[in-house]
Amino acid sequence: MASLAPSETSSKGIDFESSNPQRTAKIEDSKTKDPSIAQREKETDGAKRLLRRQVYILFAAVFVSTFLMALNGSIIATAIPKITTHFNSLEDIGWYGSAYLVATCALQPLVGRVYTHFPTKHTYVMFTSIVSVGALVCATAGSSKALIIGRAVQGCGGAGVINGAFAIIAAAASKEDRPLFIGIAVSLTSIGTIVGPLVGGALTQDVSWRRCFYINLPLSGLVICAFLLLPIPEQVKKQPVRSNLKAIITKELDLVGFTIFAPACVMFLLAMIWGGNQYRWNPSVIIGLFCGALGAFIMFAAWEVFKGEKAMIPPALARNRLVVFGCFTSFLQVGALLSLSYDLPIWFQVVKDESPVMSGVMVLPTAIAQAIGSIMAGKLVQVIGYCTPWALFGCVLTSIGSGLMTTFAPSTGAGPWIGYQILTGTGRGSVVQMPITAIQNFLPAKEVSIATSQVFFWQYLGGSVFLAISETIFTNTLRSSLKTYAPGVNPESIIEVGACAVRSSVPGDELDGVLRAYNHAVVSTFYLAVGASTAAFLTSIGMGFQRLSKKESKEKPKENDV
Repeated sequence: MASLAPSETSSKGIDFESSNPQRTAKIEDSKTKDPSIAQREKETDGAKRLLRRQVYILFAAVFVSTFLMALNGSIIATAIPKITTHFNSLEDIGWYGSAYLVATCALQPLVGRVYTHFPTKHTYVMFTSIVSVGALVCATAGSSKALIIGRAVQGCGGAGVINGAFAIIAAAASKEDRPLFIGIAVSLTSIGTIVGPLVGGALTQDVSWRRCFYINLPLSGLVICAFLLLPIPEQVKKQPVRSNLKAIITKELDLVGFTIFAPACVMFLLAMIWGGNQYRWNPSVIIGLFCGALGAFIMFAAWEVFKGEKAMIPPALARNRLVVFGCFTSFLQVGALLSLSYDLPIWFQVVKDESPVMSGVMVLPTAIAQAIGSIMAGKLVQVIGYCTPWALFGCVLTSIGSGLMTTFAPSTGAGPWIGYQILTGTGRGSVVQMPITAIQNFLPAKEVSIATSQVFFWQYLGGSVFLAISETIFTNTLRSSLKTYAPGVNPESIIEVGACAVRSSVPGDELDGVLRAYNHAVVSTFYLAVGASTAAFLTSIGMGFQRLSKKESKEKPKENDV
C-alpha cells in the first residue's frame, strides 16, 4: 500500500495533478523514444491512482466521524422521555444531555495539545474507540447512573474526534482544497445536529431507545478500520513518542493547567444548566458555582501566564486577533442558532400541533440549507480566497432570517417558516466554518490544533450559555403572556405539564389564549438570535481580511495581537 510521505504532505497537502503542461508534453514526446520511460510513467500513474483512492477513503472516514459526533450530541433528545420512563429517573433528565456537553467542553483545550505532540493516526483511533466504548455503555446501561457515565465517556471521545477531523483536513488537504473540505465537514455536523432528534425519535418509537447508541458501533468500527489501514500525514514534525513519552506528558501537555481548567469549566456549565431549572438563579448553589468557576478561571489564567509557550493555551495564541475574534464569532453564532434549533420544534409541536417526529421533519429546511451553504461558502473561499466576507454575509442572512421568524403567529403558513429557515440555515452554513478555515490557513502549523480546539470550546460554551438564556426568556415570557392572553389559567400549571400535554390539559375556551401566549414566548427567544447574529457581524470584522495564498508560503505568518 502506498504511503503519504510527511515531507510531501505536511505543508503542501496532497496534490494529484501536474500543473506544468510543457513538462507533460516533453514526457509524452520522450515516451515514443524510450519505452522504459513509458513503462515507468505507467507505474507512476498507477501509484497515483492508488494514492487517490486512499485519500478519498480517508476523507470519507473523516466525514462519517464528524457526522456521528454531531448525531451523538442530539440523537438522545427525543429518546429522553422513554429513558426516564424505563429507569423511573425523571430527576436525572438534565444529565442525559449535559453530561456529554460538559465532558466535551472540559476536555477541548487539552485535546489541542494532545494532537500537537502525539501522532494524529493513533490519537484519532483512540478517541474514536472511547466514543464507541461510551456508546456501548449507554446501549447496555442497566441504570440511569450508568447511562450518564456512558454519555460522559462519549463526550470525552467526541472532543478528540471533532478536533482530530479538522487536524487531518489541515494535514492531508492542500491549501486550495481546505476551505471546501472544511465546508463539507461543517455541513455534515449541521445535518447531524438537526436530524439527530428525528433519527432518535424514529428508533425510539419503532425499535428501542438503546438503538440510538448501538447505531454508533458499526459506523465507528468502519472508521477505525479505515484509519488503521491508511497512512495519515502529519502537519508538523513530532518527537518519537516511545523515547519522549514522559517528557511530553510532563512538559508539553500542561496537566496542571488542565486540572485547574476542567473543574472551572464544569462549575460554570453546571451553573448555566441548573440555573432556572433545578434551582432558581439566586440560591447559594448557583452563586457558589459561579464564584468557584470565577476563582478557578483566575487561577488558570495566572498559571498559563506563568507557563508561557508551554501552557495548555499559550498566552500569545490567546491574544492573537484571529483566534480571539474567531472564537467570539463562533460563540455568538453557534449559540444563537442552537437556541433556534431547540425552540423551533416547540413552536411546531405546541402552536402548530405537530408530533415530535413531524416537528423534526419540519426543521429539515434548516439542515439542508446549512449543508448547501457550508459547501458553497467553502467553494467560494477556495476560488476567491477570502474568509471574512463570507462570515459577514452569513451573519447578515442569519440576522434577517431569525428576525423574520419573530413575525411567527399561529396562522403562519408553510411558505414563511420554510423560507425563513432557508435564510437562517444558509447564513449559518456560510459563517460557522470561516474561523476554522482562517485558522488553518493563516496560523503556523504547530498552533493549528490548539487554536481549533479553542474555537470548538467556545462553540460548545456558546450553546450552553444561549440555551440557558433562551430558556429563561421563554419561561418568564410565558408566565407574563399567560396572564395577558389566558388570565383564567394558572401559569405554573401550564409550565409544569410540559409542551406535549398543553392541548390536552387546557380547557377548550382557554386554549386559543394559551397558544397565543406560547407563540409569544417562543418568538421572544428569536430576538436573542437576532442580537447575537448582529454582534457576530461585528466580531467577524475583527478577524481581518487576509487573502488565502494560492501557493504555500514558507514564511511564518505574522501574529496580530489584540
